[in-house]
Amino acid sequence: MRYTVAELGAILSCDTYERSFALYNIEHAETDSRSVLHPATTVFFALQGSRSNGEDFIHQLAGEGVRAFVVDSRCELDLRDACLLRVPSVLGALQQLAKHHRKQFQIPVMGITGSNGKTIVKEWLYTLLRERYRVCKNPKSYNSQLGVALSVLELDQSHEIALFEAGISQTGEMDRLREMIQPTHGLITNLGDAHQAGFASDDDKALEKLQLFRDAATFIYRKDYSSIDALASVHGGGISWSQKLKADYNIERLHKKPHGLSVQLRHGNALHSFDIPFEDEASLENGMHCIVAALELGLTAEEIQRGLRQLHALRMRLEQKEGLRGCLLINDSYSLDLKSLQLALQFVDQQNQTMPRTLVISDFAGQQADDGLPEGVAQLAAKYQVQKLIAVGPMMARLRSLLDGKIAFLHFPDADALLAHSDALGLHDELVLIKGARHFRLERFFDALSLSQHDTTLEIDLKAVAHNLACYRSLAGRGVKCMAVVKAAAYGSGHYEIARLLEFHGVDYLAVAYPDEGIALRQKGIRLPILVLNSGGVDFNRLAEYRLEPEVYSLRQLQRLLQETGGEGIAGIHIKFDTGMNRLGFGERDLPALASLLLENPQLEVRSLFSHLAASDRPEHDEFTHRQAKAFEAMSSYLQGVLPRPAMKHLLNSGGLARHPQYAFDMVRLGIGLYGFDADPGVARRLEKVHSLKTRIAQVRNVESGETVSYNRSGKLASAGKIGVLSIGYADGLPRQAGAAAWPVWINRQRAPLVGNVCMDLCMVDLSGVEHCTEGMEVEVFGKNAPLELLAEATGTIPYEILCRISGRVKRIFLQD
Repeated sequence: MRYTVAELGAILSCDTYERSFALYNIEHAETDSRSVLHPATTVFFALQGSRSNGEDFIHQLAGEGVRAFVVDSRCELDLRDACLLRVPSVLGALQQLAKHHRKQFQIPVMGITGSNGKTIVKEWLYTLLRERYRVCKNPKSYNSQLGVALSVLELDQSHEIALFEAGISQTGEMDRLREMIQPTHGLITNLGDAHQAGFASDDDKALEKLQLFRDAATFIYRKDYSSIDALASVHGGGISWSQKLKADYNIERLHKKPHGLSVQLRHGNALHSFDIPFEDEASLENGMHCIVAALELGLTAEEIQRGLRQLHALRMRLEQKEGLRGCLLINDSYSLDLKSLQLALQFVDQQNQTMPRTLVISDFAGQQADDGLPEGVAQLAAKYQVQKLIAVGPMMARLRSLLDGKIAFLHFPDADALLAHSDALGLHDELVLIKGARHFRLERFFDALSLSQHDTTLEIDLKAVAHNLACYRSLAGRGVKCMAVVKAAAYGSGHYEIARLLEFHGVDYLAVAYPDEGIALRQKGIRLPILVLNSGGVDFNRLAEYRLEPEVYSLRQLQRLLQETGGEGIAGIHIKFDTGMNRLGFGERDLPALASLLLENPQLEVRSLFSHLAASDRPEHDEFTHRQAKAFEAMSSYLQGVLPRPAMKHLLNSGGLARHPQYAFDMVRLGIGLYGFDADPGVARRLEKVHSLKTRIAQVRNVESGETVSYNRSGKLASAGKIGVLSIGYADGLPRQAGAAAWPVWINRQRAPLVGNVCMDLCMVDLSGVEHCTEGMEVEVFGKNAPLELLAEATGTIPYEILCRISGRVKRIFLQD
C-alpha cells in the first residue's frame, strides 16, 4: 500500500493530527512492535489487548524511526517528533483502511470460509493459480478480524487475483470480514463442529458463513451439506459439486490409483479427468473445491492437472520437534513469503532465547531476479539474530553478498543436494528453522533430522493452550495472578515447550512436582518463579542454587530447611494448609508453633499461603468446599497476622475456578484446564483441545469369518472383513483396555473400532466399514474427532492418567498457526 498521512487521516475520518507530517509516505501497517522492518514508512496501530497495550510501545518505536501512529482517542501521549492519529476504535480504523484499500483493486477476489479446511484449500488453490496469475493471499491462517485486515493491506498493483480466508466463531462477525474482503467469488469448504458453541444450530452457522458471499457473483459449495444447499438459493443458487447428488459439477467416476485417486468430473457437456495425489475423503473434498474453483476462475484442465501434481500432504501448521544431536527443529515448509517467514522467526523468538539459530530457506515460488526477496530475507535474518543460513535453489545464491558477515552461509542448488550433504552440515545443539516453497519439499529435510522416526506422535497445539489460558484469565478477573502447573512434563505435553509458551504469555508463576523438573526448566532458561510442590526429602541448598521455591507443609520439614540453609538463599517458601484433603499441609493445631518458628526466622520470606480443595468440581460436595474455604481464610488470617509482609493466597485449581470464582483470592492454579478439560460444561465448551495422538496403518489384511485377532484370540469380526494393524501399543501409552472396549479411532473421516487386545507395540482395528483405507494412512487415536474424555471413560480412567502415560518414545510435535 502507499498513502500519505493526509490521505490516511481522510480515510480514517481523523483531522486532528500534526499537519507537518501530512505528506509523509506510509507503505506498511503493523500492530506488533516486533514486526516493524521499515520504520520510516510504517504506521503503527496501537491495539489494546487483555494484557498488553500498543501505546506502551510508542516511545520505543518512535526512537526506532516510526513517525505515524493510530491510537485511541483517549490516548494522552504527546510526541514532538511523531504523528498521532486519534480514532474511536483502533481495530475499527485498521478495518476501515483495509476496506478502503480493497476498493482500489478491480480484480477477482475469492473469499473462502467454512468450519474446516480453509487454509488447506487456500494454499492448494494458490498452487493451482500461481502459474498463470500473480496471487495475493492471507499469510498462514490470518483469517480473523485483525488477520484479514492485515492480509487485505498486502494487495498491490502487481496482483491479478486474491484469495482471502475468513474465520468466525459466533454470529455477527462475518459482516465486517465481508466489508474488507469484498469477494467477487466465494467458496465454503464444509460445516463441522468447530466453534459450535457460538451458533444455535447448523443452519444458523451456515447462514452466518454465507453472509461472506452476499455481494459476490457466485460461490462454490458441496451439495451434500444440506444446510448450505438449502440456503444457496437465497444467494443466487451458487455453484455446487457432488458425487452422489445432481449438481453443477458431478463426479461420474472415482477410482483408486497406486498413489491417489482418479476423478472424472462432468460439467454440462464437458467431461474432465483429474488425478488427485491423495486417497482420504478430506483431501478429496478439498481437492474438488480447488478444481471447481480453478475451472470457474478460467484455468484449463491441463493447467489444473499440472498444479495438482505439485500438491503433497502438507503440514498446514508450524511444527516443533526434537532433532538429532541436540537440535530443536521447527518445520514451516508449507508456504513461503516474507510475512510468513517473519511470523516463523517471531515464533522462534517466543519459544527459545538461548540456542544458536540456523535458517534453512529455499527460493520463493515464482521468484523473479529483481523482486527484492533476497534483500527481505537478509533483513529478517539480521533482525532475528540468525547465525547460520542454508539457502536452497538458484535464486537464493544472491544472499551470500547481502548477509552480514557474522552470518555463516551455505548454498545448495536443490533439496536433493541438501539432503545428500545433511550429515556434513555439522548441525548440533542449535535451533533449525526450515522454510521452503512447496515444490522443494523441505519437510524431507525436517524428517531426516528428526530424533524419532516412530509412526506414532503426540501433537500439542500451542495456540489452543494460549486460548485456554485466556479463557481462565477471563474467569479469574482482573488483578488475579495465574500459576501454571507444569508437573509431569506438563501432563505429558513437554515441560520446557509449554513452560516457555506460558512465560511468553505472561503467567505469574509455574509449579512443578519435584526439584529435578524445576532444575530442568532453569537449565533451559525459564526465568519465572517456580514452586516445587513435593519437597519433603530434597536438598534445600540445591533449591536455593536454582531459585526454586519449596512448598512447606510440616514443622519437621521447615526445621530441616532452617538447619540446612539457615533460611538464607531460599527465594521464598509457600505454606500449605490442610483444610480437608487429608494429604499434605499444616493443620489448625500446628499454627501457633508455625507462627513462632516464622517469627524467629524473619529472613524467610513467605511468598504464599495455599490449600487444596478436595471436590471443587462436584456440586454434591459444595457444602464441604465452602467449609474448606472458610477454614482456609481463618488459617490464612491467623498466619498473616504474624508475618512481616503480606503473602499471596491461592485455593482454586482450574476446575474450582468455574464453580467458585469467589474464592479466587490473589492467584489461581491452572493445570489440566490449560489442555482443554473442565468438569463445568459451560467452560468446557469455551476451551480448545490441545492433544492429538496419531499413528499410521502398518498393514491392511483380510480376515475370514471365524478367524480371531490378537492375543488370547480376544478379537473376532462378526463376518469376513479386513483389519488394519496400527503402529501403537500399550508401551506407547494406549490403555490395554481400549481393545476390549472397542475404542473407535478416526480414519479417513470415519470411526473404526479396535478389535482384540492391545499389544505392547501394535493394535488392530476393524476396517470393514472404512472406504479408501490404505497402508500408511494416518489414524487419530484421540484428538478433536476422537475425544480423550471418552477414551478415558471407556477404559475406566481419567484424561490426566492417559496423558501422563504417553511414553517417551512417542515424540511430541508442537504446532503453531
